[in-house]
Amino acid sequence: MECVIIFGDIRLFQILVVFIAILAILLVFNRFHKKKTSITTFILWVVLWVLLAIFAIMPESSTYIANLIGIGRGLDLIIIFGIIGSYYLIFRIYLKLEKIDQDITKLVRIISIEKELNYELDQDQDQDENEDKK
Repeated sequence: MECVIIFGDIRLFQILVVFIAILAILLVFNRFHKKKTSITTFILWVVLWVLLAIFAIMPESSTYIANLIGIGRGLDLIIIFGIIGSYYLIFRIYLKLEKIDQDITKLVRIISIEKELNYELDQDQDQDENEDKK
């Protein structure tokens, strides 16, 4: 089975990965420009997508880095870092969910206390009005 080659040694998947990386970088830049993403997150995603594009254009670069680290193949390096990155993102999502849960609990308590205080104030006012009428 032959690979689809488009221009010289450039394969179809390389063009697709670079195209997707450019779109992702533009999306991240748009979110950063609208202040929906922090500078740290912006830099992290841009670096990630640029590295992915470099690895797609020059696959031997991932093999070189993998050999420096002590991993056999470049694809193994990418998969290992992908799994580690996925676990890190899952952990961050878990921490955010925990914080949201704590915030909701705190808000529910505050609202309950305010409702109870308002109810007691209303009761006291009704009682005062009834006494004034007598």
